[in-house]
Amino acid sequence: MTKNEKVIDFPAFLASMAHDMKNSLSMLLNTLEEVNGICTAETCPSHKRLSQVQYEATRVNNNLIQLLTLYKMDNDQFSVNISQYSVIDLLEDTMMQNKPLLDFKGIEVSAVCDDDLSWFFDQGLISGVINNVLNNAFRYAKARIKIRAAEKDGWLVLSIEDDGRGYPSEMLGTGGQANRRVSFKTGSTGLGLYFASIIAMMHKNKGKEGFISLTNGGEYGGGCFTITLP
Repeated sequence: MTKNEKVIDFPAFLASMAHDMKNSLSMLLNTLEEVNGICTAETCPSHKRLSQVQYEATRVNNNLIQLLTLYKMDNDQFSVNISQYSVIDLLEDTMMQNKPLLDFKGIEVSAVCDDDLSWFFDQGLISGVINNVLNNAFRYAKARIKIRAAEKDGWLVLSIEDDGRGYPSEMLGTGGQANRRVSFKTGSTGLGLYFASIIAMMHKNKGKEGFISLTNGGEYGGGCFTITLP
């Protein structure tokens, strides 16, 4: 065997392992959700520790989903499935998914969106982006998160802001997240923002392309993630 001959298709092997780990984590998260329904803050001294385990398991599960999606994209095994959806339904479904975890930390989540606003997007992908941002906000928000969605100049502008300490200055801006590298200063892999940036760019309409941006300030004075879709 020569040096150029591969024993295994390593990327495919890693993708298969990631898929297997994701399935196991999904079972673990389902079990944690059941336990959390029984173990309340009033009756269980391990309540806070359980919330931390659930947070970390959710974060790793989101990372695996993002890695698998990016692998499929890179191997032409993935395509976007864009249809027209109610935006408020998307926001309420996503908030409901994250409510048990955010309740552990006493974080209040609210949404501002017209009931009749609808848009064309891939529901699974955009829901995944919002889930990841909310999961990240669990770590940094103090007590409040607000999701806003509105149509502006022919774009759907969807933002998630919190009352945390905000994004580091080197992360602020628009459009550069797809080219970011691992930050050894912050410990961030940048995977979530890279994934969000790629998902945004996959939404195209009439020569326009989606994008994300990061700012600080807003109503709560913390970080603000925005994804803008054509």
